[in-house]
Formats: sequence, C-alpha cells, structure tokens
Amino acid sequence: MNGVTRYRPDLFEIYGRKLKIEYLGMASVYTIIALYFFGGLPTLSQSIIAAIGSFFLFLGLKKKTKDHFSGSLILFTSVAVGWVPVVIDSWFIQYMMFGFAVFAMEGYLEKRQYRIYLLPVLFFFWACKDISWLLGFIFAAMYLTYPWSEKPGLRRRLLMLLIISFIIGIATSFFRYDTSASYAQLSLQYGMLSVWPPSIYFLVLMYILTLICLIMFLHSTVMPHRLNIIVFCAISGFDGRLAAVFAMVAAVFLSAGMFRESFYSDRWRPYFKHAEWYYFWVIFAVALYVVFKRPVI
Repeated sequence: MNGVTRYRPDLFEIYGRKLKIEYLGMASVYTIIALYFFGGLPTLSQSIIAAIGSFFLFLGLKKKTKDHFSGSLILFTSVAVGWVPVVIDSWFIQYMMFGFAVFAMEGYLEKRQYRIYLLPVLFFFWACKDISWLLGFIFAAMYLTYPWSEKPGLRRRLLMLLIISFIIGIATSFFRYDTSASYAQLSLQYGMLSVWPPSIYFLVLMYILTLICLIMFLHSTVMPHRLNIIVFCAISGFDGRLAAVFAMVAAVFLSAGMFRESFYSDRWRPYFKHAEWYYFWVIFAVALYVVFKRPVI
C-alpha cells in the first residue's frame, strides 16, 4: 500500500454501524438533557419542550460539525449554561423558540431556505409569550449580512419576512398583554447563574472557546456568525437568560469554526471520528442511569 496504513475499524465501530448506535446515542443525549438538566421543571412535558429547543440547536450544528461526538459535547456545554434560567425562571418555551430560530436561520445558510417562511409564525407565538422575541429577531436579522451573490433575490425575501415578523411581533406585544409587565419579565437578574456554580464555569469555558475561535477562525466564519457572537457575548453578563441565549449562539459559532467537520486539526480529526463509536455506548449507559435514578441537578 506504498507505506500507507489501511484503516481498520474495531468491534465498537463495526457493530455500532450495524446496530445504528448513533441514533440510540443521540436519543440518549436528549434523554439526559430532558431528565437531568431540565428535569427540575414542574412537569415532564415542560422538560421535553426545553429539550426540543436543544434538539433544534443540534440540527443547526450538525451540518457543520458532521459528527455527533463534537456536536453533542458543544450541545451539553450550551445546556449546562442555560438550564438555570430555563428551570428556575420557567423559560422553557422561549428556549425552544430560540433553538428553532437557530434551526431556521442556519437552514437559510445551508440551502434549506424554506425554513425562513416559518419566521412570522415563530415570532407570533413567541410574542404571545413575552418580549424576548426581540432576541430571536436580532439573531435572525444578522443573517441579512450574508451576501448570497448567486441568489440575489434571497436576501430581499428574508428582509420582507423579517419586516412582516417584526410587525407581527410588535402588534402582538401591544394587543396580547400589558407591555410594561412584559418588559418587567425581562428585568435583569444579576447572579442568577450562581444558583448552580458550575453554570458559571461552563459560561467561562464558552467565553474562552469563543475568544480562541474569534482569534483563529474569524476570517473563515461568515458575517452573521461573527456579528451574532459579538452582540450576544456583550449582553450575556447581564442576566441568566441572556447567558443561555449566548451559549446557543456560541455553539453555532464554535461549530462553524473550531469544530467544523468534527475538529479543525487534520491530525486530530480521525481520533474524534473514531472516539464517536465509543462515546455512543458510554452516553447510552449514562442515559439508562438517568432514567432509572432520575437525579436532578
């Protein structure tokens, strides 16, 4: 073979592929997120709704990471930051809606533009809940900076959908509830993340990874990702919910940079790919423990 060592998959990978263990592995990931991280919500249905938000986030990541291992690790880190406001402040619906915004707008970049037609619907239901729909609107509006030179009418279409979404959001905000009360719901809650100190650690980890990614991959990422990470990083320190949103935005940015196609290093990427088949079995075992023991952080 001219000195080239032929790759030989081991038993974990061989039987993992046969058993489609990647599906079981990712089901285990969402089980852990729903029951362990978001299990403190009053009802199981609310925990599932919050976990669906992380599912939408992962759908926005997976075309960039192209493996489940690095994608789910980024997902866990994001959820570890966001679970406090989701559980303590019952922010599960807003969390799910921001996850859907990520799913829709990353589809816009990945030639799945039909998803953006759901934006007016998304912002209508989001505005029925509270004024935090503006966070999703700011996030989506940044994607107007993507040129789409090969499809010049696409950006104009997104602009029209965003204008419609903004009108719907503003109108719903005034007609569905008292706007002053709604703004009060988003009052800043300093120290909210201190309810569970590890959330602070994971938030700091997100800051560090984001800074590294900004330094090393700024010019290889697209303008919407750059602007969103700067804006949401700047506001993340004011409130736990803003930190949760920043963690989701950071997950997208890291997937587009440092963890693109599994890992940026050609040397380390094969190890990440191979470790995936061990990871699925481990995460399945952890999910079984969570299901039967039901520990809640």
